[in-house]
Amino acid sequence: MASLVDTSVKHFLSSMYGAPVQNGQAGSKIAVLDACLLTGFGLRAATRITVAAGVASVEFSVGAALPPPADSVLLIEGAAQALLNGEQRVSESASGLFKFRTAAPDSVDTGASITFKYAPLGWVKVFSGTNQAVYRSTDPQSYGMHLYVDDRDTRSTAMRGYESMSAIDVGQGPFPTAVQQAVGLYWGKSTVASSAAVRWCLVGDTRFFLENVAPGSSNSTTATAGGSRAFGDLLALRRAGDAFATALMGATSLADAYATPNMGALEANTTNSRIYLPRAITGLGGAVVPRYSSFIGSSTSGADSFLGNFPSDVDGELKLTRTFVDNTPVSTYVPRALIPGFRYVPQANTAAYFERDTYLLEEGTGRRLLALPQSSSASAPSGYGFVDITGPWR
Repeated sequence: MASLVDTSVKHFLSSMYGAPVQNGQAGSKIAVLDACLLTGFGLRAATRITVAAGVASVEFSVGAALPPPADSVLLIEGAAQALLNGEQRVSESASGLFKFRTAAPDSVDTGASITFKYAPLGWVKVFSGTNQAVYRSTDPQSYGMHLYVDDRDTRSTAMRGYESMSAIDVGQGPFPTAVQQAVGLYWGKSTVASSAAVRWCLVGDTRFFLENVAPGSSNSTTATAGGSRAFGDLLALRRAGDAFATALMGATSLADAYATPNMGALEANTTNSRIYLPRAITGLGGAVVPRYSSFIGSSTSGADSFLGNFPSDVDGELKLTRTFVDNTPVSTYVPRALIPGFRYVPQANTAAYFERDTYLLEEGTGRRLLALPQSSSASAPSGYGFVDITGPWR
């Protein structure tokens, strides 16, 4: 049954119970993408569900010290009361307990078959090969673009978008094209080719997702810096529609993907060839390279002094703004589409105040924002961006 609240936006952390390991080995990126996009992870049994006054309290014993965090979305199955099954958004949690809002009547369910896990985004794997995969959104309103993932290298993964594909290595309408980027764009995994796990987060909905990996965390617990690279349908601004407003972002070389984690990332304003769309807004031609920017600011999120330092010496606030891709090559600097869910910080000095996998509430909306650490080196963060994990984005 449907949740009382929207569950379209989901977030996943490497620290969650049952999360797949990403490391410096071939195939580890696909393992994370499969778990977050397709299957979910962290299956556990519930011992009791108690409903009182519109709130369901779920008790469990396995992994009690790792309860699902607030605003995570779980898939519950096996409850006797049908209204308790399906996707549910966690409102609060503690050791061995989590709660969610429900329309189910007051009751106590101690059924032995009740299970829960982190619910996937609901994408599909269209084709697969040895450490290769092709993913596509199943949302009926999706623009239908495909993401080809070549995860045969140890420290970085090559990505390319396609308008359509007929096999694991056969596609039409590539973005970027082979002329623009011979192998594609890269997302980092680890600074070392080893089995040492790295910290990561992935946030998305049925049409767009971003991933922020700390490639240096395989070597050092303080090396939590990353950069948020993304794929999927943007929020098109053209009222008549924009069937080619799908973006792929990433680094332009294998080494930069892990050594310079904010290259081709949402946290970095850039005019270089690090973001591609399949066609111009006219629908003609092939892949285009738009300008990507925040509405306010000109540097990197949380390390951008455009509006001074955080906290503001006037009101103490953290300033947030949206980001967009422009209408190149038709008209430069004119916004074409917004990035779903992402918040850029046009202030400096944020690195001293936030940490990876921490949250804040957005003033005015009450939405929970997840901190996204960024840096041009795989060490300590130099700044932070944020992403809305409450949703909806659309």
